[in-house]
Amino acid sequence: MMDNAMCRLDMNMNIGAIPAMHLTISGTLSTTNIIMANWSTAMWQSVVNRAVRMLASGPFGTNFSTAVATVN
Repeated sequence: MMDNAMCRLDMNMNIGAIPAMHLTISGTLSTTNIIMANWSTAMWQSVVNRAVRMLASGPFGTNFSTAVATVN
């Protein structure tokens, strides 16, 4: 189990806003699995939606005010 004391911030610290360039993460996923390679966009969107739900409900969920994943 994670020690929450490691994640606490001293409220007297001078912490600024997160720069816009760090608010979005994007990337490309490729697969050589023949079955997955033929999945529809809707199927992939279902997979990334599940990943977002797991991220939001996991141990770091409170660190994300909003999480969105889209498949193009």
